[in-house]
Amino acid sequence: MSAIIVFGASCLDYIAQVNHFPQPDEKLRTNSLTICGGGNAGNTATCLSRLGIKLKLVTKIGNDLNGEKILQGFQEEKNIDTSLILIRSTVTSQLTYIIVDIESKTRTCLYSANNEQVLIDDINPQWLNEINFIHFDSRSTEAAVRLATLAKEKSILCSLDIERERPFISELIPLMDYIITTENYSRNVCKDSTLMHTAVRFLATCRFVIITCGENGSILVEKFNKTSFDEVKKNADHESIVIQEIMRMNEEDFVVWKCSAWPIESKDIIDTTGSGDAFIGGIIYGLLTKEVWSRDQLLRFASYIATCKLKGIGARSSLPYVSDIDMN
Repeated sequence: MSAIIVFGASCLDYIAQVNHFPQPDEKLRTNSLTICGGGNAGNTATCLSRLGIKLKLVTKIGNDLNGEKILQGFQEEKNIDTSLILIRSTVTSQLTYIIVDIESKTRTCLYSANNEQVLIDDINPQWLNEINFIHFDSRSTEAAVRLATLAKEKSILCSLDIERERPFISELIPLMDYIITTENYSRNVCKDSTLMHTAVRFLATCRFVIITCGENGSILVEKFNKTSFDEVKKNADHESIVIQEIMRMNEEDFVVWKCSAWPIESKDIIDTTGSGDAFIGGIIYGLLTKEVWSRDQLLRFASYIATCKLKGIGARSSLPYVSDIDMN
């Protein structure tokens, strides 16, 4: 029986690789065109499935050709239960057009027009039977608030991926146990002068906050607890380097774990699409299966999973199976 739910967006990605990003009015020939599954929740669900985590996916798609392709992608994954995927004839399945710039190692996403998301009336409290963890990708936020409220009543742990400002997000944040966000969100949405200010704000209601910083790695911030404090395990040259410090803000102590990105040669980076979703999959896997892991072990593993994703086109093609994990 599934023990977790992943809730949010799924779509079909059309990915064009080009030698450089097009200038205005320029015509470019693509090096390749790939059509594959995408969407934050769908990508994280796929990552978890390949790591051996059984889950139920809650997302909404259309009863159309693209919806069929999206659904088929999930049905091909061994550990994804698709019974809660909402298929509606009134919905057009979401598309994302992605331009992968080989020269700069960046990707640009163009989303299709807004469509109907998961609605409050779609939420069924029975979904939570035998569930102990829910991950939200900050889509369908009004319905997400409803589901998270029901989860809190049952003491179900919840995590949230925040990339941008959305309606009802301020109501959703206090219901979360774990928050993963980005440096861009901290600086451009929260307008904070430091990442610590963002983390401390969220820590008023959650257990820890992770802020990802692209090629500069990530930080994890939590309140200092002397009885459960762990020091950094030994760093090795071939993996992410983690350093730890205790910082004081607003007359309170916080533990900050700073993790570098997992080493990778520039020539091996094929596509950054979905690397954040893979990182989150690694974090959730650690929380669910590795209770003995220290925070630095958790961050290293997630960094490794994100780097595996960088080696393939699209968000899912190079996500590792648990049997393929080799961090040595």
